[in-house]
Amino acid sequence: MASLLSIFKPKTQQRSSLSAPTDWLMQSLSSLFGSQTTSGMAVNSNSAMSIASVHACVRVIADAISGLSFKLYFDDGTNKRQVVAHYSNYVLNEPNPYQTKFDFMTFMTAQLVLKGNAYAYIKRDERFIATALHPIVSDTVSAYLMDGEMFYRINAPGFPSVVPASDMLHFKGLSTDNVLVGKSPIVMHAETLGIDLAAIKSSAAVYKNGTLKFLLKSQSKIDAAQAAPLRKSLDDVIEGNQRSTVLPHGVEMEKLSMTPEEAQYIQARQFSAEEIARIFGVPASMIGAKDGIKSSVEQEYQDFYSRTLMSYCINIEQELRRKLLTENDKTFYYFKFNFNSLLRASANDRADFYNKGIRGGWLSPNEARAFEDAEGFDNGGKYYVEANLIPADQFEAYMNAKIEQLMSSAYSNNNPDGNNNNTQS
Repeated sequence: MASLLSIFKPKTQQRSSLSAPTDWLMQSLSSLFGSQTTSGMAVNSNSAMSIASVHACVRVIADAISGLSFKLYFDDGTNKRQVVAHYSNYVLNEPNPYQTKFDFMTFMTAQLVLKGNAYAYIKRDERFIATALHPIVSDTVSAYLMDGEMFYRINAPGFPSVVPASDMLHFKGLSTDNVLVGKSPIVMHAETLGIDLAAIKSSAAVYKNGTLKFLLKSQSKIDAAQAAPLRKSLDDVIEGNQRSTVLPHGVEMEKLSMTPEEAQYIQARQFSAEEIARIFGVPASMIGAKDGIKSSVEQEYQDFYSRTLMSYCINIEQELRRKLLTENDKTFYYFKFNFNSLLRASANDRADFYNKGIRGGWLSPNEARAFEDAEGFDNGGKYYVEANLIPADQFEAYMNAKIEQLMSSAYSNNNPDGNNNNTQS
């Protein structure tokens, strides 16, 4: 009986034809020409990026993650500290000769958001330490299993044709039908994006061919000599050269085309922009698709940081730990994005949060400084409590002691009748 692993072996003898196309052929054609939609528009990553809302969503997520503080930490269970001098930091700070750390992370995140997968070939030295990270366009990479081991086939110049999983960074998006790769949101929502592309095309055609078209109808026959000056007179009014015109008796004017407002292109694209924002998990206000009151906008931003960005960050952190750290270092080292300060909208809000934590005794000054990426200071690890705070179960004893103290003070008063007996005249 065949083993389960044989199921995942690539079928090298399988052929594809237009009458019975295989999955890889359909994916290749889809990447090249786009998914055909009911609206008649072909949707792929390039055509989708021509939609302003899609471009804005990808840019917002990619820029946000690339701009976050990203560090390596050491934690042995008793001691936790940031690590600066480490081989993995060197390759992340300068991933390759042609990209900065920000450029590399922006490209990888944009590929992940737009196409569902982001790949980078890992170049290693003789010690198996990563020395360079070379990003690869997602459309040129495919993943497969062979004998239980994962490999990547690359169809791009300058790279090996096949590499093992250990030599490939792979940031993977949502998987629905293939656990090896993520699925592109462009493919999953091609119909929604196709509607927006169709609206853009139709609106552009209206402006290209003139915003308005009219038909002149007459009950009697009009020859070419009569029609020419009549048409010229009407065109002058439409183009603004004349303020008015006069139609001959029996001639009626009928409008043929619709304005973009009448065709509801603007309303359709506004709705589409909000729908696209929901697809990518970006608040509509962040891409200019919706206005809101300040409180709701701040809540949207907090949800964006804690939900959308959090999932991307965990994805990237775990893959970097798995591929860039040695087996020994994986025990104590880990990567972490720090966006705690972004979860609170303003400096005043953060200061109030830290103040309450320190005064409440559950946050030390050094922990508060760590949230802001600031170095700690000597004795900053101590915890403080309010002096006037007492446990609830001791409140009655405290009040009895307070009353007894007040009564004792009253009995010892040397002037109970109001006259100061000790005052000398």
